[in-house]
Amino acid sequence: MKNSTKLCLLALFAVFCTVIFSCGTTSGAAKKTDDGPGKPTLATGEWFVYTDENDKGSSTVNLVSAEETINGNKVIVHHVTGNVTTKFQYGFAGWGLNADDKTLELFKTAKSFSFWILGDGQRYTIKFKTSNIKDYAYYEYTFNTQKGEPLLIEVPIKFFMQPSWGSPVRMNQSLVTGVEWQTHESWRKTPNNNPFDIKTWDFTVYN
Repeated sequence: MKNSTKLCLLALFAVFCTVIFSCGTTSGAAKKTDDGPGKPTLATGEWFVYTDENDKGSSTVNLVSAEETINGNKVIVHHVTGNVTTKFQYGFAGWGLNADDKTLELFKTAKSFSFWILGDGQRYTIKFKTSNIKDYAYYEYTFNTQKGEPLLIEVPIKFFMQPSWGSPVRMNQSLVTGVEWQTHESWRKTPNNNPFDIKTWDFTVYN
């Protein structure tokens, strides 16, 4: 009788350990998922360009969107070309996405962004714009391109930083108004002839 009792107790102990181990394993897997990049969603909206014209500058930019086959896949490619000058002392040009309501909501809780770039070997920045920043010192992330080589740029939200010339403001994703890309005079070599030529596609939000 005593031996039977011992066997029952051992069996119950084994089941208890199995349950604890299983719960621990499930918890660890969930944590690993939470630390990942999140669920990917292709950003949608209307693409646009902008320059330093309102600052009496003479920089130029042009954008053409069309379907292309890259690495065997058909994608909508946004081809941006232009020239940066220093007629306005801090000359700049860029492009952005006027996000639709669905994408703008995704921006508010985004963990990270990614996009493909086929560049010209020069530097660019992606800007996360929020309405609580009034001096244009939006949070940004600068990246380099390699001429003629497609690159996947991945930017966790924590990588965005405010430029040193702006008034420090804590990032508030809930106040996001849009995402833009830019190039400017401090990365260029001459006052008047600083052409740029870049292609981008598959701008993706991760939540």
